[in-house]
Amino acid sequence: MDRIAEFISSQQVHEVALGAHMGWDYIDSQSKGSSYDYKAADGSKIEVKFDWDSIKTGNHYLEYGQTSIGEGGEVPSGFALSAEDADYWVVVNDELLRIFAMSRLKEFVKKNRASFRTTRTRVGVNHNREGQFSLGYLLPFELLDKHCLIKIRSPVSRNLDANDA
Repeated sequence: MDRIAEFISSQQVHEVALGAHMGWDYIDSQSKGSSYDYKAADGSKIEVKFDWDSIKTGNHYLEYGQTSIGEGGEVPSGFALSAEDADYWVVVNDELLRIFAMSRLKEFVKKNRASFRTTRTRVGVNHNREGQFSLGYLLPFELLDKHCLIKIRSPVSRNLDANDA
């Protein structure tokens, strides 16, 4: 298995475990451009971002675009796709799980994006190759938490492996 496939597989372990814990149906047939990861029993669509590094930075990396080798230019991704289709945006790290209503988060981003710090991932992050990166806003949890519906202790950890799921 190549490194990218291993990375995706390792992340899927966390996604499946979270879905089982929260009672959400994990959408395992996702493809590039999917706008949500789970469906709740009431039909709500949920996009989850495992933002492990947010513990160190105090910021959520809200991805909105990416480049892909061979496709040329920036394409919408992450929040830009989910904002139109998902009902909830969830941010998970080793300490906390935060749930945001997409409508409220979308309004907050639209009104304030000019003041947000923007950045892009580096080569090697999530196995990005030269010329391949994602673009996002760095949103301090200090601001985001004012819009959070639910904030609980995280039921998953990046130290979870396939044997724990």
